[in-house]
Amino acid sequence: MENASKALTIAGGLLVAVLIISAIVAMFGSSSSLFKSEEDQKEIEQLVAFNKEYESYNKKLLRGTDVISVINKVLDNNYKYTKEYNEPNYIMDVEFMMKEEIVYVANKNQAGGWDINHGNVTFKIDKWYTIEDYQKNIRNNKEVFTDFKRRIFDCTKLEYNKTTGRVSKMQFTERKMHQNEYENGIIYD
Repeated sequence: MENASKALTIAGGLLVAVLIISAIVAMFGSSSSLFKSEEDQKEIEQLVAFNKEYESYNKKLLRGTDVISVINKVLDNNYKYTKEYNEPNYIMDVEFMMKEEIVYVANKNQAGGWDINHGNVTFKIDKWYTIEDYQKNIRNNKEVFTDFKRRIFDCTKLEYNKTTGRVSKMQFTERKMHQNEYENGIIYD
């Protein structure tokens, strides 16, 4: 009888120990899922903030300075995710289309050399141009840069990366200005 009561005491102790261990494991499991959901929430907030930065340019009547701002942000983003992180899914693209030509021809300066700010630059109408075209032909040419930033554009396309959910591509189309818009202001479509 004594052995039976000792056996029941031991079995009861083991049962209590198993229950305590189960409760501890369940607590750790739920706390790790709590940390995971907080991490997921933070990632969603970062994604929304990132996209909001670019979605604010998804509208009509942007100045060339706004398009330049987007291009500079994209260049910074692409540098960061190419050089620092090697993450091709985070690379972005910007294209722009001109509706009025930009043509600048190189001029000789007084010393007989070519004027640095007047390289041969031509942007034809109804053709998509890339960030590389901007870097090569607009950014370092004072006259072309000044001309570009005064033009009016509409954001005509905004795409998201299907894997990351981040903005991945934007397209801007120059708005062709009619004579009455120069005289009376921009006509809103």
